Amino acid sequence: MIDYLNKRMLLSVFHATGTEGNWAIELRFVKGKGTELYYIGALNFLAEMTIGISEIRNIDLSYTEIPFDVYSYFQELTPNGELISERKRTVFHPNFEDIPTKEELYGFSGQILPEFISDMNTLVVEHNTYPGLTYDRTAGDYYVFKLPVQHPGHQYFQGCSGAPILDTKGNIIALVCSGNKEHNEIYGISLNKFKVALDITYNHIL
Repeated sequence: MIDYLNKRMLLSVFHATGTEGNWAIELRFVKGKGTELYYIGALNFLAEMTIGISEIRNIDLSYTEIPFDVYSYFQELTPNGELISERKRTVFHPNFEDIPTKEELYGFSGQILPEFISDMNTLVVEHNTYPGLTYDRTAGDYYVFKLPVQHPGHQYFQGCSGAPILDTKGNIIALVCSGNKEHNEIYGISLNKFKVALDITYNHIL
């Protein structure tokens, strides 16, 4: 989630959300009720077409506006659903002029290895954090980062798509899109490049 143009927005990646679907934000688990959801429907998405070429290229970014009073919570729960702790997930205030540098370190986190527990009517995930990434290069729409350790396998990143990639000051630079195990890389869609899409959609700039 970000606050921008006096609006609250949810950013994600197109390969995860697609062009349609009744998507929802997981707000929190409530014992005896299950997981609270806030339904947002389909998200906006972007595509690029070159004059003279019929092929349309989807851009790996999706987004929508949500109310300011919608918050998602990070929770620690016992195996039987007792709440240990909870806190609101960060709502970012991005400076879209921020671009990665080779001198800075970056990181992201995500919820992986999901398991549905029917007795609790909820989805349980493992929360992993991946710090110490270094910026390597820009490739088209993407910033390419090197992992500080050997790539553990794609299954350990499934669920991280759309996660914010942050610098050490907490500035959001990109969203996780994909990885390359052979080259030990993580690809993040550049927010700097597509700021204009949010400006046009929500600030009516033509």
